[in-house]
Amino acid sequence: MPEEFDRKLLPEIVQDTVAISFGMTFKSFEMIKDPIGSFGQVTDALQVLFTIPADVAGKGFQEKAQAVAGVWMEKAAGLMEECKTAGQKFTDGK
Repeated sequence: MPEEFDRKLLPEIVQDTVAISFGMTFKSFEMIKDPIGSFGQVTDALQVLFTIPADVAGKGFQEKAQAVAGVWMEKAAGLMEECKTAGQKFTDGK
C-alpha cells in the first residue's frame, strides 16, 4: 500500500530526479573510497571528452565542434543512466 501511494504522490520525473541524485551520491562515495583509482578514471573520461573523433579529423571547425558536442551528449546520457540505475537501488529499496 505505501509503495502505491508514493507512486501516485510523486510524478515519475521527480522519482527519476531523486534516483539520479542518490546514484550520483553513491558514485561520489565510491570515488572517495579509492581516490587514486578515481583520479585515473576522471582523467581518462576528460581525455575522451576533449578528443576530436577520427572520422572528422580533416573537416572544418564546425564539423569538429559538432562531433565533440555529440560525444559530450553521449557521455552525459550514459552517466545519467548509470546514476539513475544506481539510485533506483535506494529508491526501490532493493
